[in-house]
Amino acid sequence: MISLKKIIAKSKKYIYGELLGEHNSKLIGDGYDFAKIRPYQYGENIRRVDPFATAKTGEIYLRSFYESREVNVEVIALMSGSLYFGSTELKQEKVAEVVSILGLSAVKNSDSFTLSLFSDRILTRTKATKKESGVINAVEKSLHVKVLNEQIDYDKLSEFALKKIKKRSYLFLVGDFLETPKLKALSKKHEVVVVRVRDRFETNPSNIGELSIIDPSSGEKSEVIFSQSSVKKYKKDLKKADLKFASYLKECGVRLIEWKS
Repeated sequence: MISLKKIIAKSKKYIYGELLGEHNSKLIGDGYDFAKIRPYQYGENIRRVDPFATAKTGEIYLRSFYESREVNVEVIALMSGSLYFGSTELKQEKVAEVVSILGLSAVKNSDSFTLSLFSDRILTRTKATKKESGVINAVEKSLHVKVLNEQIDYDKLSEFALKKIKKRSYLFLVGDFLETPKLKALSKKHEVVVVRVRDRFETNPSNIGELSIIDPSSGEKSEVIFSQSSVKKYKKDLKKADLKFASYLKECGVRLIEWKS
């Protein structure tokens, strides 16, 4: 298993090497970066009135600004048994790497970072932190939590996130998403980003013949044949499922990041 120290070192190379771009929040609030001019609504702050647009149209218009750069970063890692799989490294290790990058990026920007590990229940939740030590603690938890025989309950996930995360946040959902989550309610309250972690064998399996496998989520045993025809059908079905998944996320206004090993 990859070490915690190696994950942190690799993540720092991404973060402090500026390989990740700087982006304005899509959340509209009381920041300083101008977003747009829009019609006034009853009860809003009149100090935001744009005199030029108001004089030109005869109607009251306000200036909107992007929310302050200090944001609340919430990461929910979906710890299903299916993460206990990998051709070169476990998907659980890749999830820990994503947690590390997101956490260190938040700390770099002086943002608040919180990690929740979830299956069909909350496994653990860290305290909000702006310190590197807090991020390292979160990465360690995601790396070592037991995932075998764990299954994701997306109804409970949505209920947890809606009730527990009260402040509008950048909400990153990290997992392999073998099923389609329910995100419409979450995307209305938070700015949601899905980070899907996959192993190279899952996207491009080889013709290796017949295998006896155990489902790491349910513990069920089965016989699987990786023949040329079955692999071809699998890839076709996977592409179809991916297009459906991407379409659903777009409908919900959720962004998708693919994280492949």
